Amino acid sequence: CTVKLNEEANGGDSMDVENLNTKDNKLRYNIEECAHLKGHAARLCSVAFHPTGKFVATTSFDHTWRLWDVETSSMAEGKELLLQDGHAREVYGVGFHPDGSLVATTDFGGVVQCWDLRTGKSACHFLGHAKRVICSEFSPNGFQLATAGDDGTIKIWDLRRRRPSASIPAHTNLITQLKFAHSSSSQNGEFLTSSSFDGTGKVWSTRDWKLLTSLQGHEGKVMGIDVLDGPSCGVVTCGFDKTLKLWQ
Repeated sequence: CTVKLNEEANGGDSMDVENLNTKDNKLRYNIEECAHLKGHAARLCSVAFHPTGKFVATTSFDHTWRLWDVETSSMAEGKELLLQDGHAREVYGVGFHPDGSLVATTDFGGVVQCWDLRTGKSACHFLGHAKRVICSEFSPNGFQLATAGDDGTIKIWDLRRRRPSASIPAHTNLITQLKFAHSSSSQNGEFLTSSSFDGTGKVWSTRDWKLLTSLQGHEGKVMGIDVLDGPSCGVVTCGFDKTLKLWQ
């Protein structure tokens, strides 16, 4: 979508950016759909942007994942670059390698697939989860892949050796999201965060995969988690209790 400032809300006059919080200056935006990506035959599950921002990947209950060209797509037609039906079950999680060469997808059969975007073919796959795999996240250095899902465990896969390097009994319920500390942050990828239906968010050291801290405060399922850049390097979570919490 494109987001445009609605100048009519301010009488068409220019706005003083330094005084946006005053009562007289209120920002209003118009959000317009700029492209319509249509092709999946069943419910969509996850969306991820390529590191370049030019492409987007989608996963679906139709057992496929697709790669779309964002720049050339339009309202009339979405430009599909790749349709991959290599999963036998519903495809849910998706994540791009930091250099954009690989994409990882996960499915309800417990399978994790890594695809080479240069060829569109599977580069490797990983088995080890006992139940559905919901999320996948590449480490900032690109050497590891973290996956998690219904079995409450986080698995770390060594991409160079193509084998598991760690299995963390992280949560007592389904894990909804994984996020590494950004490579651009002060922590430089030194921890991994996870959120879960068990009502907690957790922070793990990427050096030994031990628990650093447990974030408890939500009343119910924690649906998402992410890491904020900056000196304080905070963590943000959101949950079924209709709250968004910032942790430092």
